[in-house]
Amino acid sequence: MKAKKVIIIGAGIVGYSTAYFLNKSGCEVTILEQTDGNNNCSYGNAGYVSPSHLVPLASPGIISQGLKWMLNKRSPFYIKPKLDLDLIRWVRLFHKASTDKRVKEAIPVLYDLTVKSQKLYEEILETERIEAGYNKSGLLMVCQTAQALHHEEEMVKIAESYGLEASTLTREETEKLDPNVQYNMAGSVFFGCDSWMTPNVFMAKFRELLIERGVDIQYHSTLTDFKIENGKVKAAKTKVAELIADEFIITAGAWSPLLMKRLGIFMPLQGGKGYSFMMENLPSNPKLPSILVEARIATTPMLHGLRIAGTMELAGINHTINQPRIDGIIESLKVAMPSLADYDFSSIRPWAGLRPCTPDGLPYIGRVSSLSNLQVGTGHAMLGWTLGPITGKMLAEEVLGEKASVKSELLKVERYN
Repeated sequence: MKAKKVIIIGAGIVGYSTAYFLNKSGCEVTILEQTDGNNNCSYGNAGYVSPSHLVPLASPGIISQGLKWMLNKRSPFYIKPKLDLDLIRWVRLFHKASTDKRVKEAIPVLYDLTVKSQKLYEEILETERIEAGYNKSGLLMVCQTAQALHHEEEMVKIAESYGLEASTLTREETEKLDPNVQYNMAGSVFFGCDSWMTPNVFMAKFRELLIERGVDIQYHSTLTDFKIENGKVKAAKTKVAELIADEFIITAGAWSPLLMKRLGIFMPLQGGKGYSFMMENLPSNPKLPSILVEARIATTPMLHGLRIAGTMELAGINHTINQPRIDGIIESLKVAMPSLADYDFSSIRPWAGLRPCTPDGLPYIGRVSSLSNLQVGTGHAMLGWTLGPITGKMLAEEVLGEKASVKSELLKVERYN
């Protein structure tokens, strides 16, 4: 059978993973990327590979909590007030999805996706001999209050019901597990099933590997339109060329719905801006990554320092740094980790990225019914890094006519049409 020619739009972890599996199967792969490919969400994230994250963003109580946070300019969550019909519709769908029933339906799907994706990462790292600081020592959910700790204990029960390593730790047990850091806490939850790495290092080496194996990555190549013939995408048009292929795959993150609109397809998705920065030259890095639960801040010991990441800001498609959000992260960090209070934060260089967020907290993965050779892989919210390999694998399997690693109606691209 003649090898298929595939065009992928978007050079993040999902696009790279899709290209990797297709290339291994003999397909001719071209990736189109509108930027230089060095500053998307796959580079500045917390680097977690987290099977523990089984509850979707849309869950009971999140709306009321979000409304409280909205009153604080430095809170972990913010929606910029504006008359935007797409945003209004998204919020209504998000509210509708935030039910116990919907969460219970989503959990087994997220379990399959996260566990299989972690295994794929480990296979890629070992097979391709990529060194990116991968560590499978677990993740701490650090709670300042007993109330927060009690809530996280519910997550332990869910994780344990799926056979994942999880436990509740006292303050003393947490300090023994990671003596390199001082937390202001009542206790913590430890997910021994989780792992992490330095994502920008992995992405750079993954890109080199793809290029060496013949994947054509065209940076600064903006898609302007599609050419449609007989219910199929015939070509992808850029400012300088018209590229013909057998299959087309959109993995453009928060920009994906803009491309889908050109095809007349409604796919509700909002870019949830998150911020991160590196803290370098610390006396000692924590041994384990942690999520500071009340502040919704992630800390990750990486190859070149400690990465701090946090906030969820719905403010349209832009990378503008909102300084009060950065100040809020720093203030919360000083309270939760007192040993960092004297750090000179004037030297940090804040980064912003847009997490693609669906209304129900589950990604869009699969074919578009109206165009037989078009697929989409986006909408992973804060699990983009975790779910990159499994999403790429599933998209490649569909192109190759293979059995899907994970199959669920909850992941359908057109579930809101």
